[in-house]
Amino acid sequence: MRSLRQDLVAFAVITAVIAGTMLSAHPIPIARPAAAVSIHVPVVEERVSSVAPDLGSLDEDIGSVIVISWRGDINSGVRSLLDDGRVGGVLLFASNFSGPAGLASLTDRLRALTTSACLDHPILVMLDEEGGQVTRVQAGFAPPAQLVAGSGGADHVRALERASAAGLHDLGVGLNLAPVADVRTNSGDQVILDRSFGANPAIVSPLVGAAVQGLHDGGVGATLKHFPGLGGSAGDPHVAIPTDYESEAQWQRTQVPAFQAGIAAGADAVMTTALYVPGLGGGTTPAMFSAPVVARLRTQLGFGGVIVTDSLSMGGVGARYSLPEAAVAAFAAGNDMVLLGNGDPGYEAEAMAAVRAAVVSGRLDRVALHQSAMRVNQLRDRWGRRFVHCRALKAT
Repeated sequence: MRSLRQDLVAFAVITAVIAGTMLSAHPIPIARPAAAVSIHVPVVEERVSSVAPDLGSLDEDIGSVIVISWRGDINSGVRSLLDDGRVGGVLLFASNFSGPAGLASLTDRLRALTTSACLDHPILVMLDEEGGQVTRVQAGFAPPAQLVAGSGGADHVRALERASAAGLHDLGVGLNLAPVADVRTNSGDQVILDRSFGANPAIVSPLVGAAVQGLHDGGVGATLKHFPGLGGSAGDPHVAIPTDYESEAQWQRTQVPAFQAGIAAGADAVMTTALYVPGLGGGTTPAMFSAPVVARLRTQLGFGGVIVTDSLSMGGVGARYSLPEAAVAAFAAGNDMVLLGNGDPGYEAEAMAAVRAAVVSGRLDRVALHQSAMRVNQLRDRWGRRFVHCRALKAT
């Protein structure tokens, strides 16, 4: 645990970065909007000052639940977020490295930064390696699209994902943002396409479970996406937030079984996404910002792992919310971890500062944030690369 003075210094440095100064093939920069839609966040009853002494460092907790992305190689802004911001998660894109060797070199440097930043948990390296059109590492272990892989049955899917995960593990990746659990029931869909195992829940569900098992076999964590399911809508949230008009009963029949199968297989994380689901009580609030929708993962599906957002910098989200507002709203809705995905370290630091301000003011629940950080840190410890802690170096 760091001292109060260290916490204040860290916050000051983040603020300085802000003053001075990322889902496609690369992170998407979203310009700071001149006038953003305000997001109402309920005020919690207990202020941070009355609970913080028992919860450790606020800045450590915020860093744990933030995932950053950037363009190109590691730069000074990224180093500041990792070192001073205590950020514990990075989402890499193909633009960050050149081939498998480049990825291995990058993750080696990230592991070294874990030590130099004196973090208590590994930096969790994440990647979208679904296969087919969403393949970040061009290597022999990259699987085909899920629709193609699924035609060979559950054992075939598990074997493909085992090989893919083993390759990713060897290159330093800890968490794969896959498999896709969406059941594609809408022919007007513009984003899932062959990324889904199909249109029949009875066929898709066991394949999702097999994919999770295969990823674990190969040594990488698994993330189900995109809750509550994009396959029933037309449109692409990277462009504009789509709407799924399925009723509660339809959703239960089509989208729920695959997520249940993935959770039963031991999925480590579930990704929420930007989708209007009025039939599930989401109203005009995107699903990943809707507390009633996100809560279904805990209360209805019994999921106890990490709930992570889709990129907060997708076009549909960025058209309505600034990145700082979106980050606060995501935590208020019950997400444990957010993918900032912007590529601008200064703007991502603004989002972190907004989360901190929301906790200090009581707009975000300090206890809930700490519980999210503990879940995320367990994920980091399980799938992050082992590293030499700074204390061990100081002792020699």
